[in-house]
Amino acid sequence: MKLHIKSPGEAPGVYEIARRGRDLKYLSFAVIQLGDSLPSVELESGEEEWALDFFRGPARVEVQFEGGQWTAEIGRRPSLKDPWPMIYVPQASKVRLAAADGPCRIIVAGALGKPGGRPVLIGLDRIVTKEVGRDNWTRTVHTHIADNVDAARLIAGETVNRPGGWSSCPPHKHDRLAAGEVPMEEVYYFQLEPPQGFGFIRVYTDPDDPEPFDYAFAVEDGDTVLIPRGYHPVSCCPGYTLNYAWFLAGEGRTYGAWRDDPRHAWIKG
Repeated sequence: MKLHIKSPGEAPGVYEIARRGRDLKYLSFAVIQLGDSLPSVELESGEEEWALDFFRGPARVEVQFEGGQWTAEIGRRPSLKDPWPMIYVPQASKVRLAAADGPCRIIVAGALGKPGGRPVLIGLDRIVTKEVGRDNWTRTVHTHIADNVDAARLIAGETVNRPGGWSSCPPHKHDRLAAGEVPMEEVYYFQLEPPQGFGFIRVYTDPDDPEPFDYAFAVEDGDTVLIPRGYHPVSCCPGYTLNYAWFLAGEGRTYGAWRDDPRHAWIKG
């Protein structure tokens, strides 16, 4: 399985990064670049529920769902350091995404949904923001979709990694059914400010995993990393802010149902 997918670039288009049932079991993921040659796109969620996250220029979102019509306007994002709205789209919806003023980047994460849902705008007043960690592994975590949204499987948010710092530390995983742990896949989508920066992620399994692996990737602006299982700590080059949007889905829906690597859990003590 290819875990590290490089940025599709700036050209307008719909870029499928991961397909549920092919690349991952529970999650799908796509990047949509809107611009002069592609000012809008129309999509259907089908059996999936979606989380939409917005970057760069403003956008207009129109959703036709089982309960009727719904629209939302998303403004121009000022910085990767600041929280910004997401939109939850239920199963069986037709969605039109349009750039409102100049280029716009929208990322779409999907998981198997359930009937009867409604679109939800998760605005700044609904995002749960926490400072997590300490020392050089302090980061800001914005949780957009969790218990505040009646989703079937999706959990979503963003982490802001400080320059030269670490996040997802101590390294944690969520790949088996055990005390305090639920099997959930994850997707990380990376962006940097300024955009020429870079960071690193290590994705590795427990030694007793039946199919062990251990990879390290240099991630740049617009890269995606798929995390089917294993621990996944992140670090960032000094001078650059690293923002990664994260999306979870699996056999349960409990934010925080993960297990720290016992070799490194002592740093919390």
